[in-house]
Amino acid sequence: MGKAGSKIAPEVMTDLRANTEFSDQEILDWYKGFQKDCPSGKLSVEEFKKMYGNIFPVGDASKFSAHVFRTFDANGDGTIDFREFICALSVTSRGKLEQKLKWAFTMYDLDGDGYI
Repeated sequence: MGKAGSKIAPEVMTDLRANTEFSDQEILDWYKGFQKDCPSGKLSVEEFKKMYGNIFPVGDASKFSAHVFRTFDANGDGTIDFREFICALSVTSRGKLEQKLKWAFTMYDLDGDGYI
């Protein structure tokens, strides 16, 4: 995605426009926030758990947040980049019912065998 604070490349914006339910301005706003919180352009599982714990401070959210992280980490590289983040956010916040169900199923299908 380029250097921290850089603009989104036109081809990346085209991809995000096609694969999310967000407007161009919303994508840019989320990108600025993501770059501010993750200057490296990647979010680690430890950082994600910390952020998730701040959002849900009651109880131990570490196990659940690890499952959410795994589901956001679409390519399985152990980090969440902006594309993975915004695509997952789009599905969970604005996706159709079937998309949300598939996303939730993936989160609970811990070993990826197609069964819960």
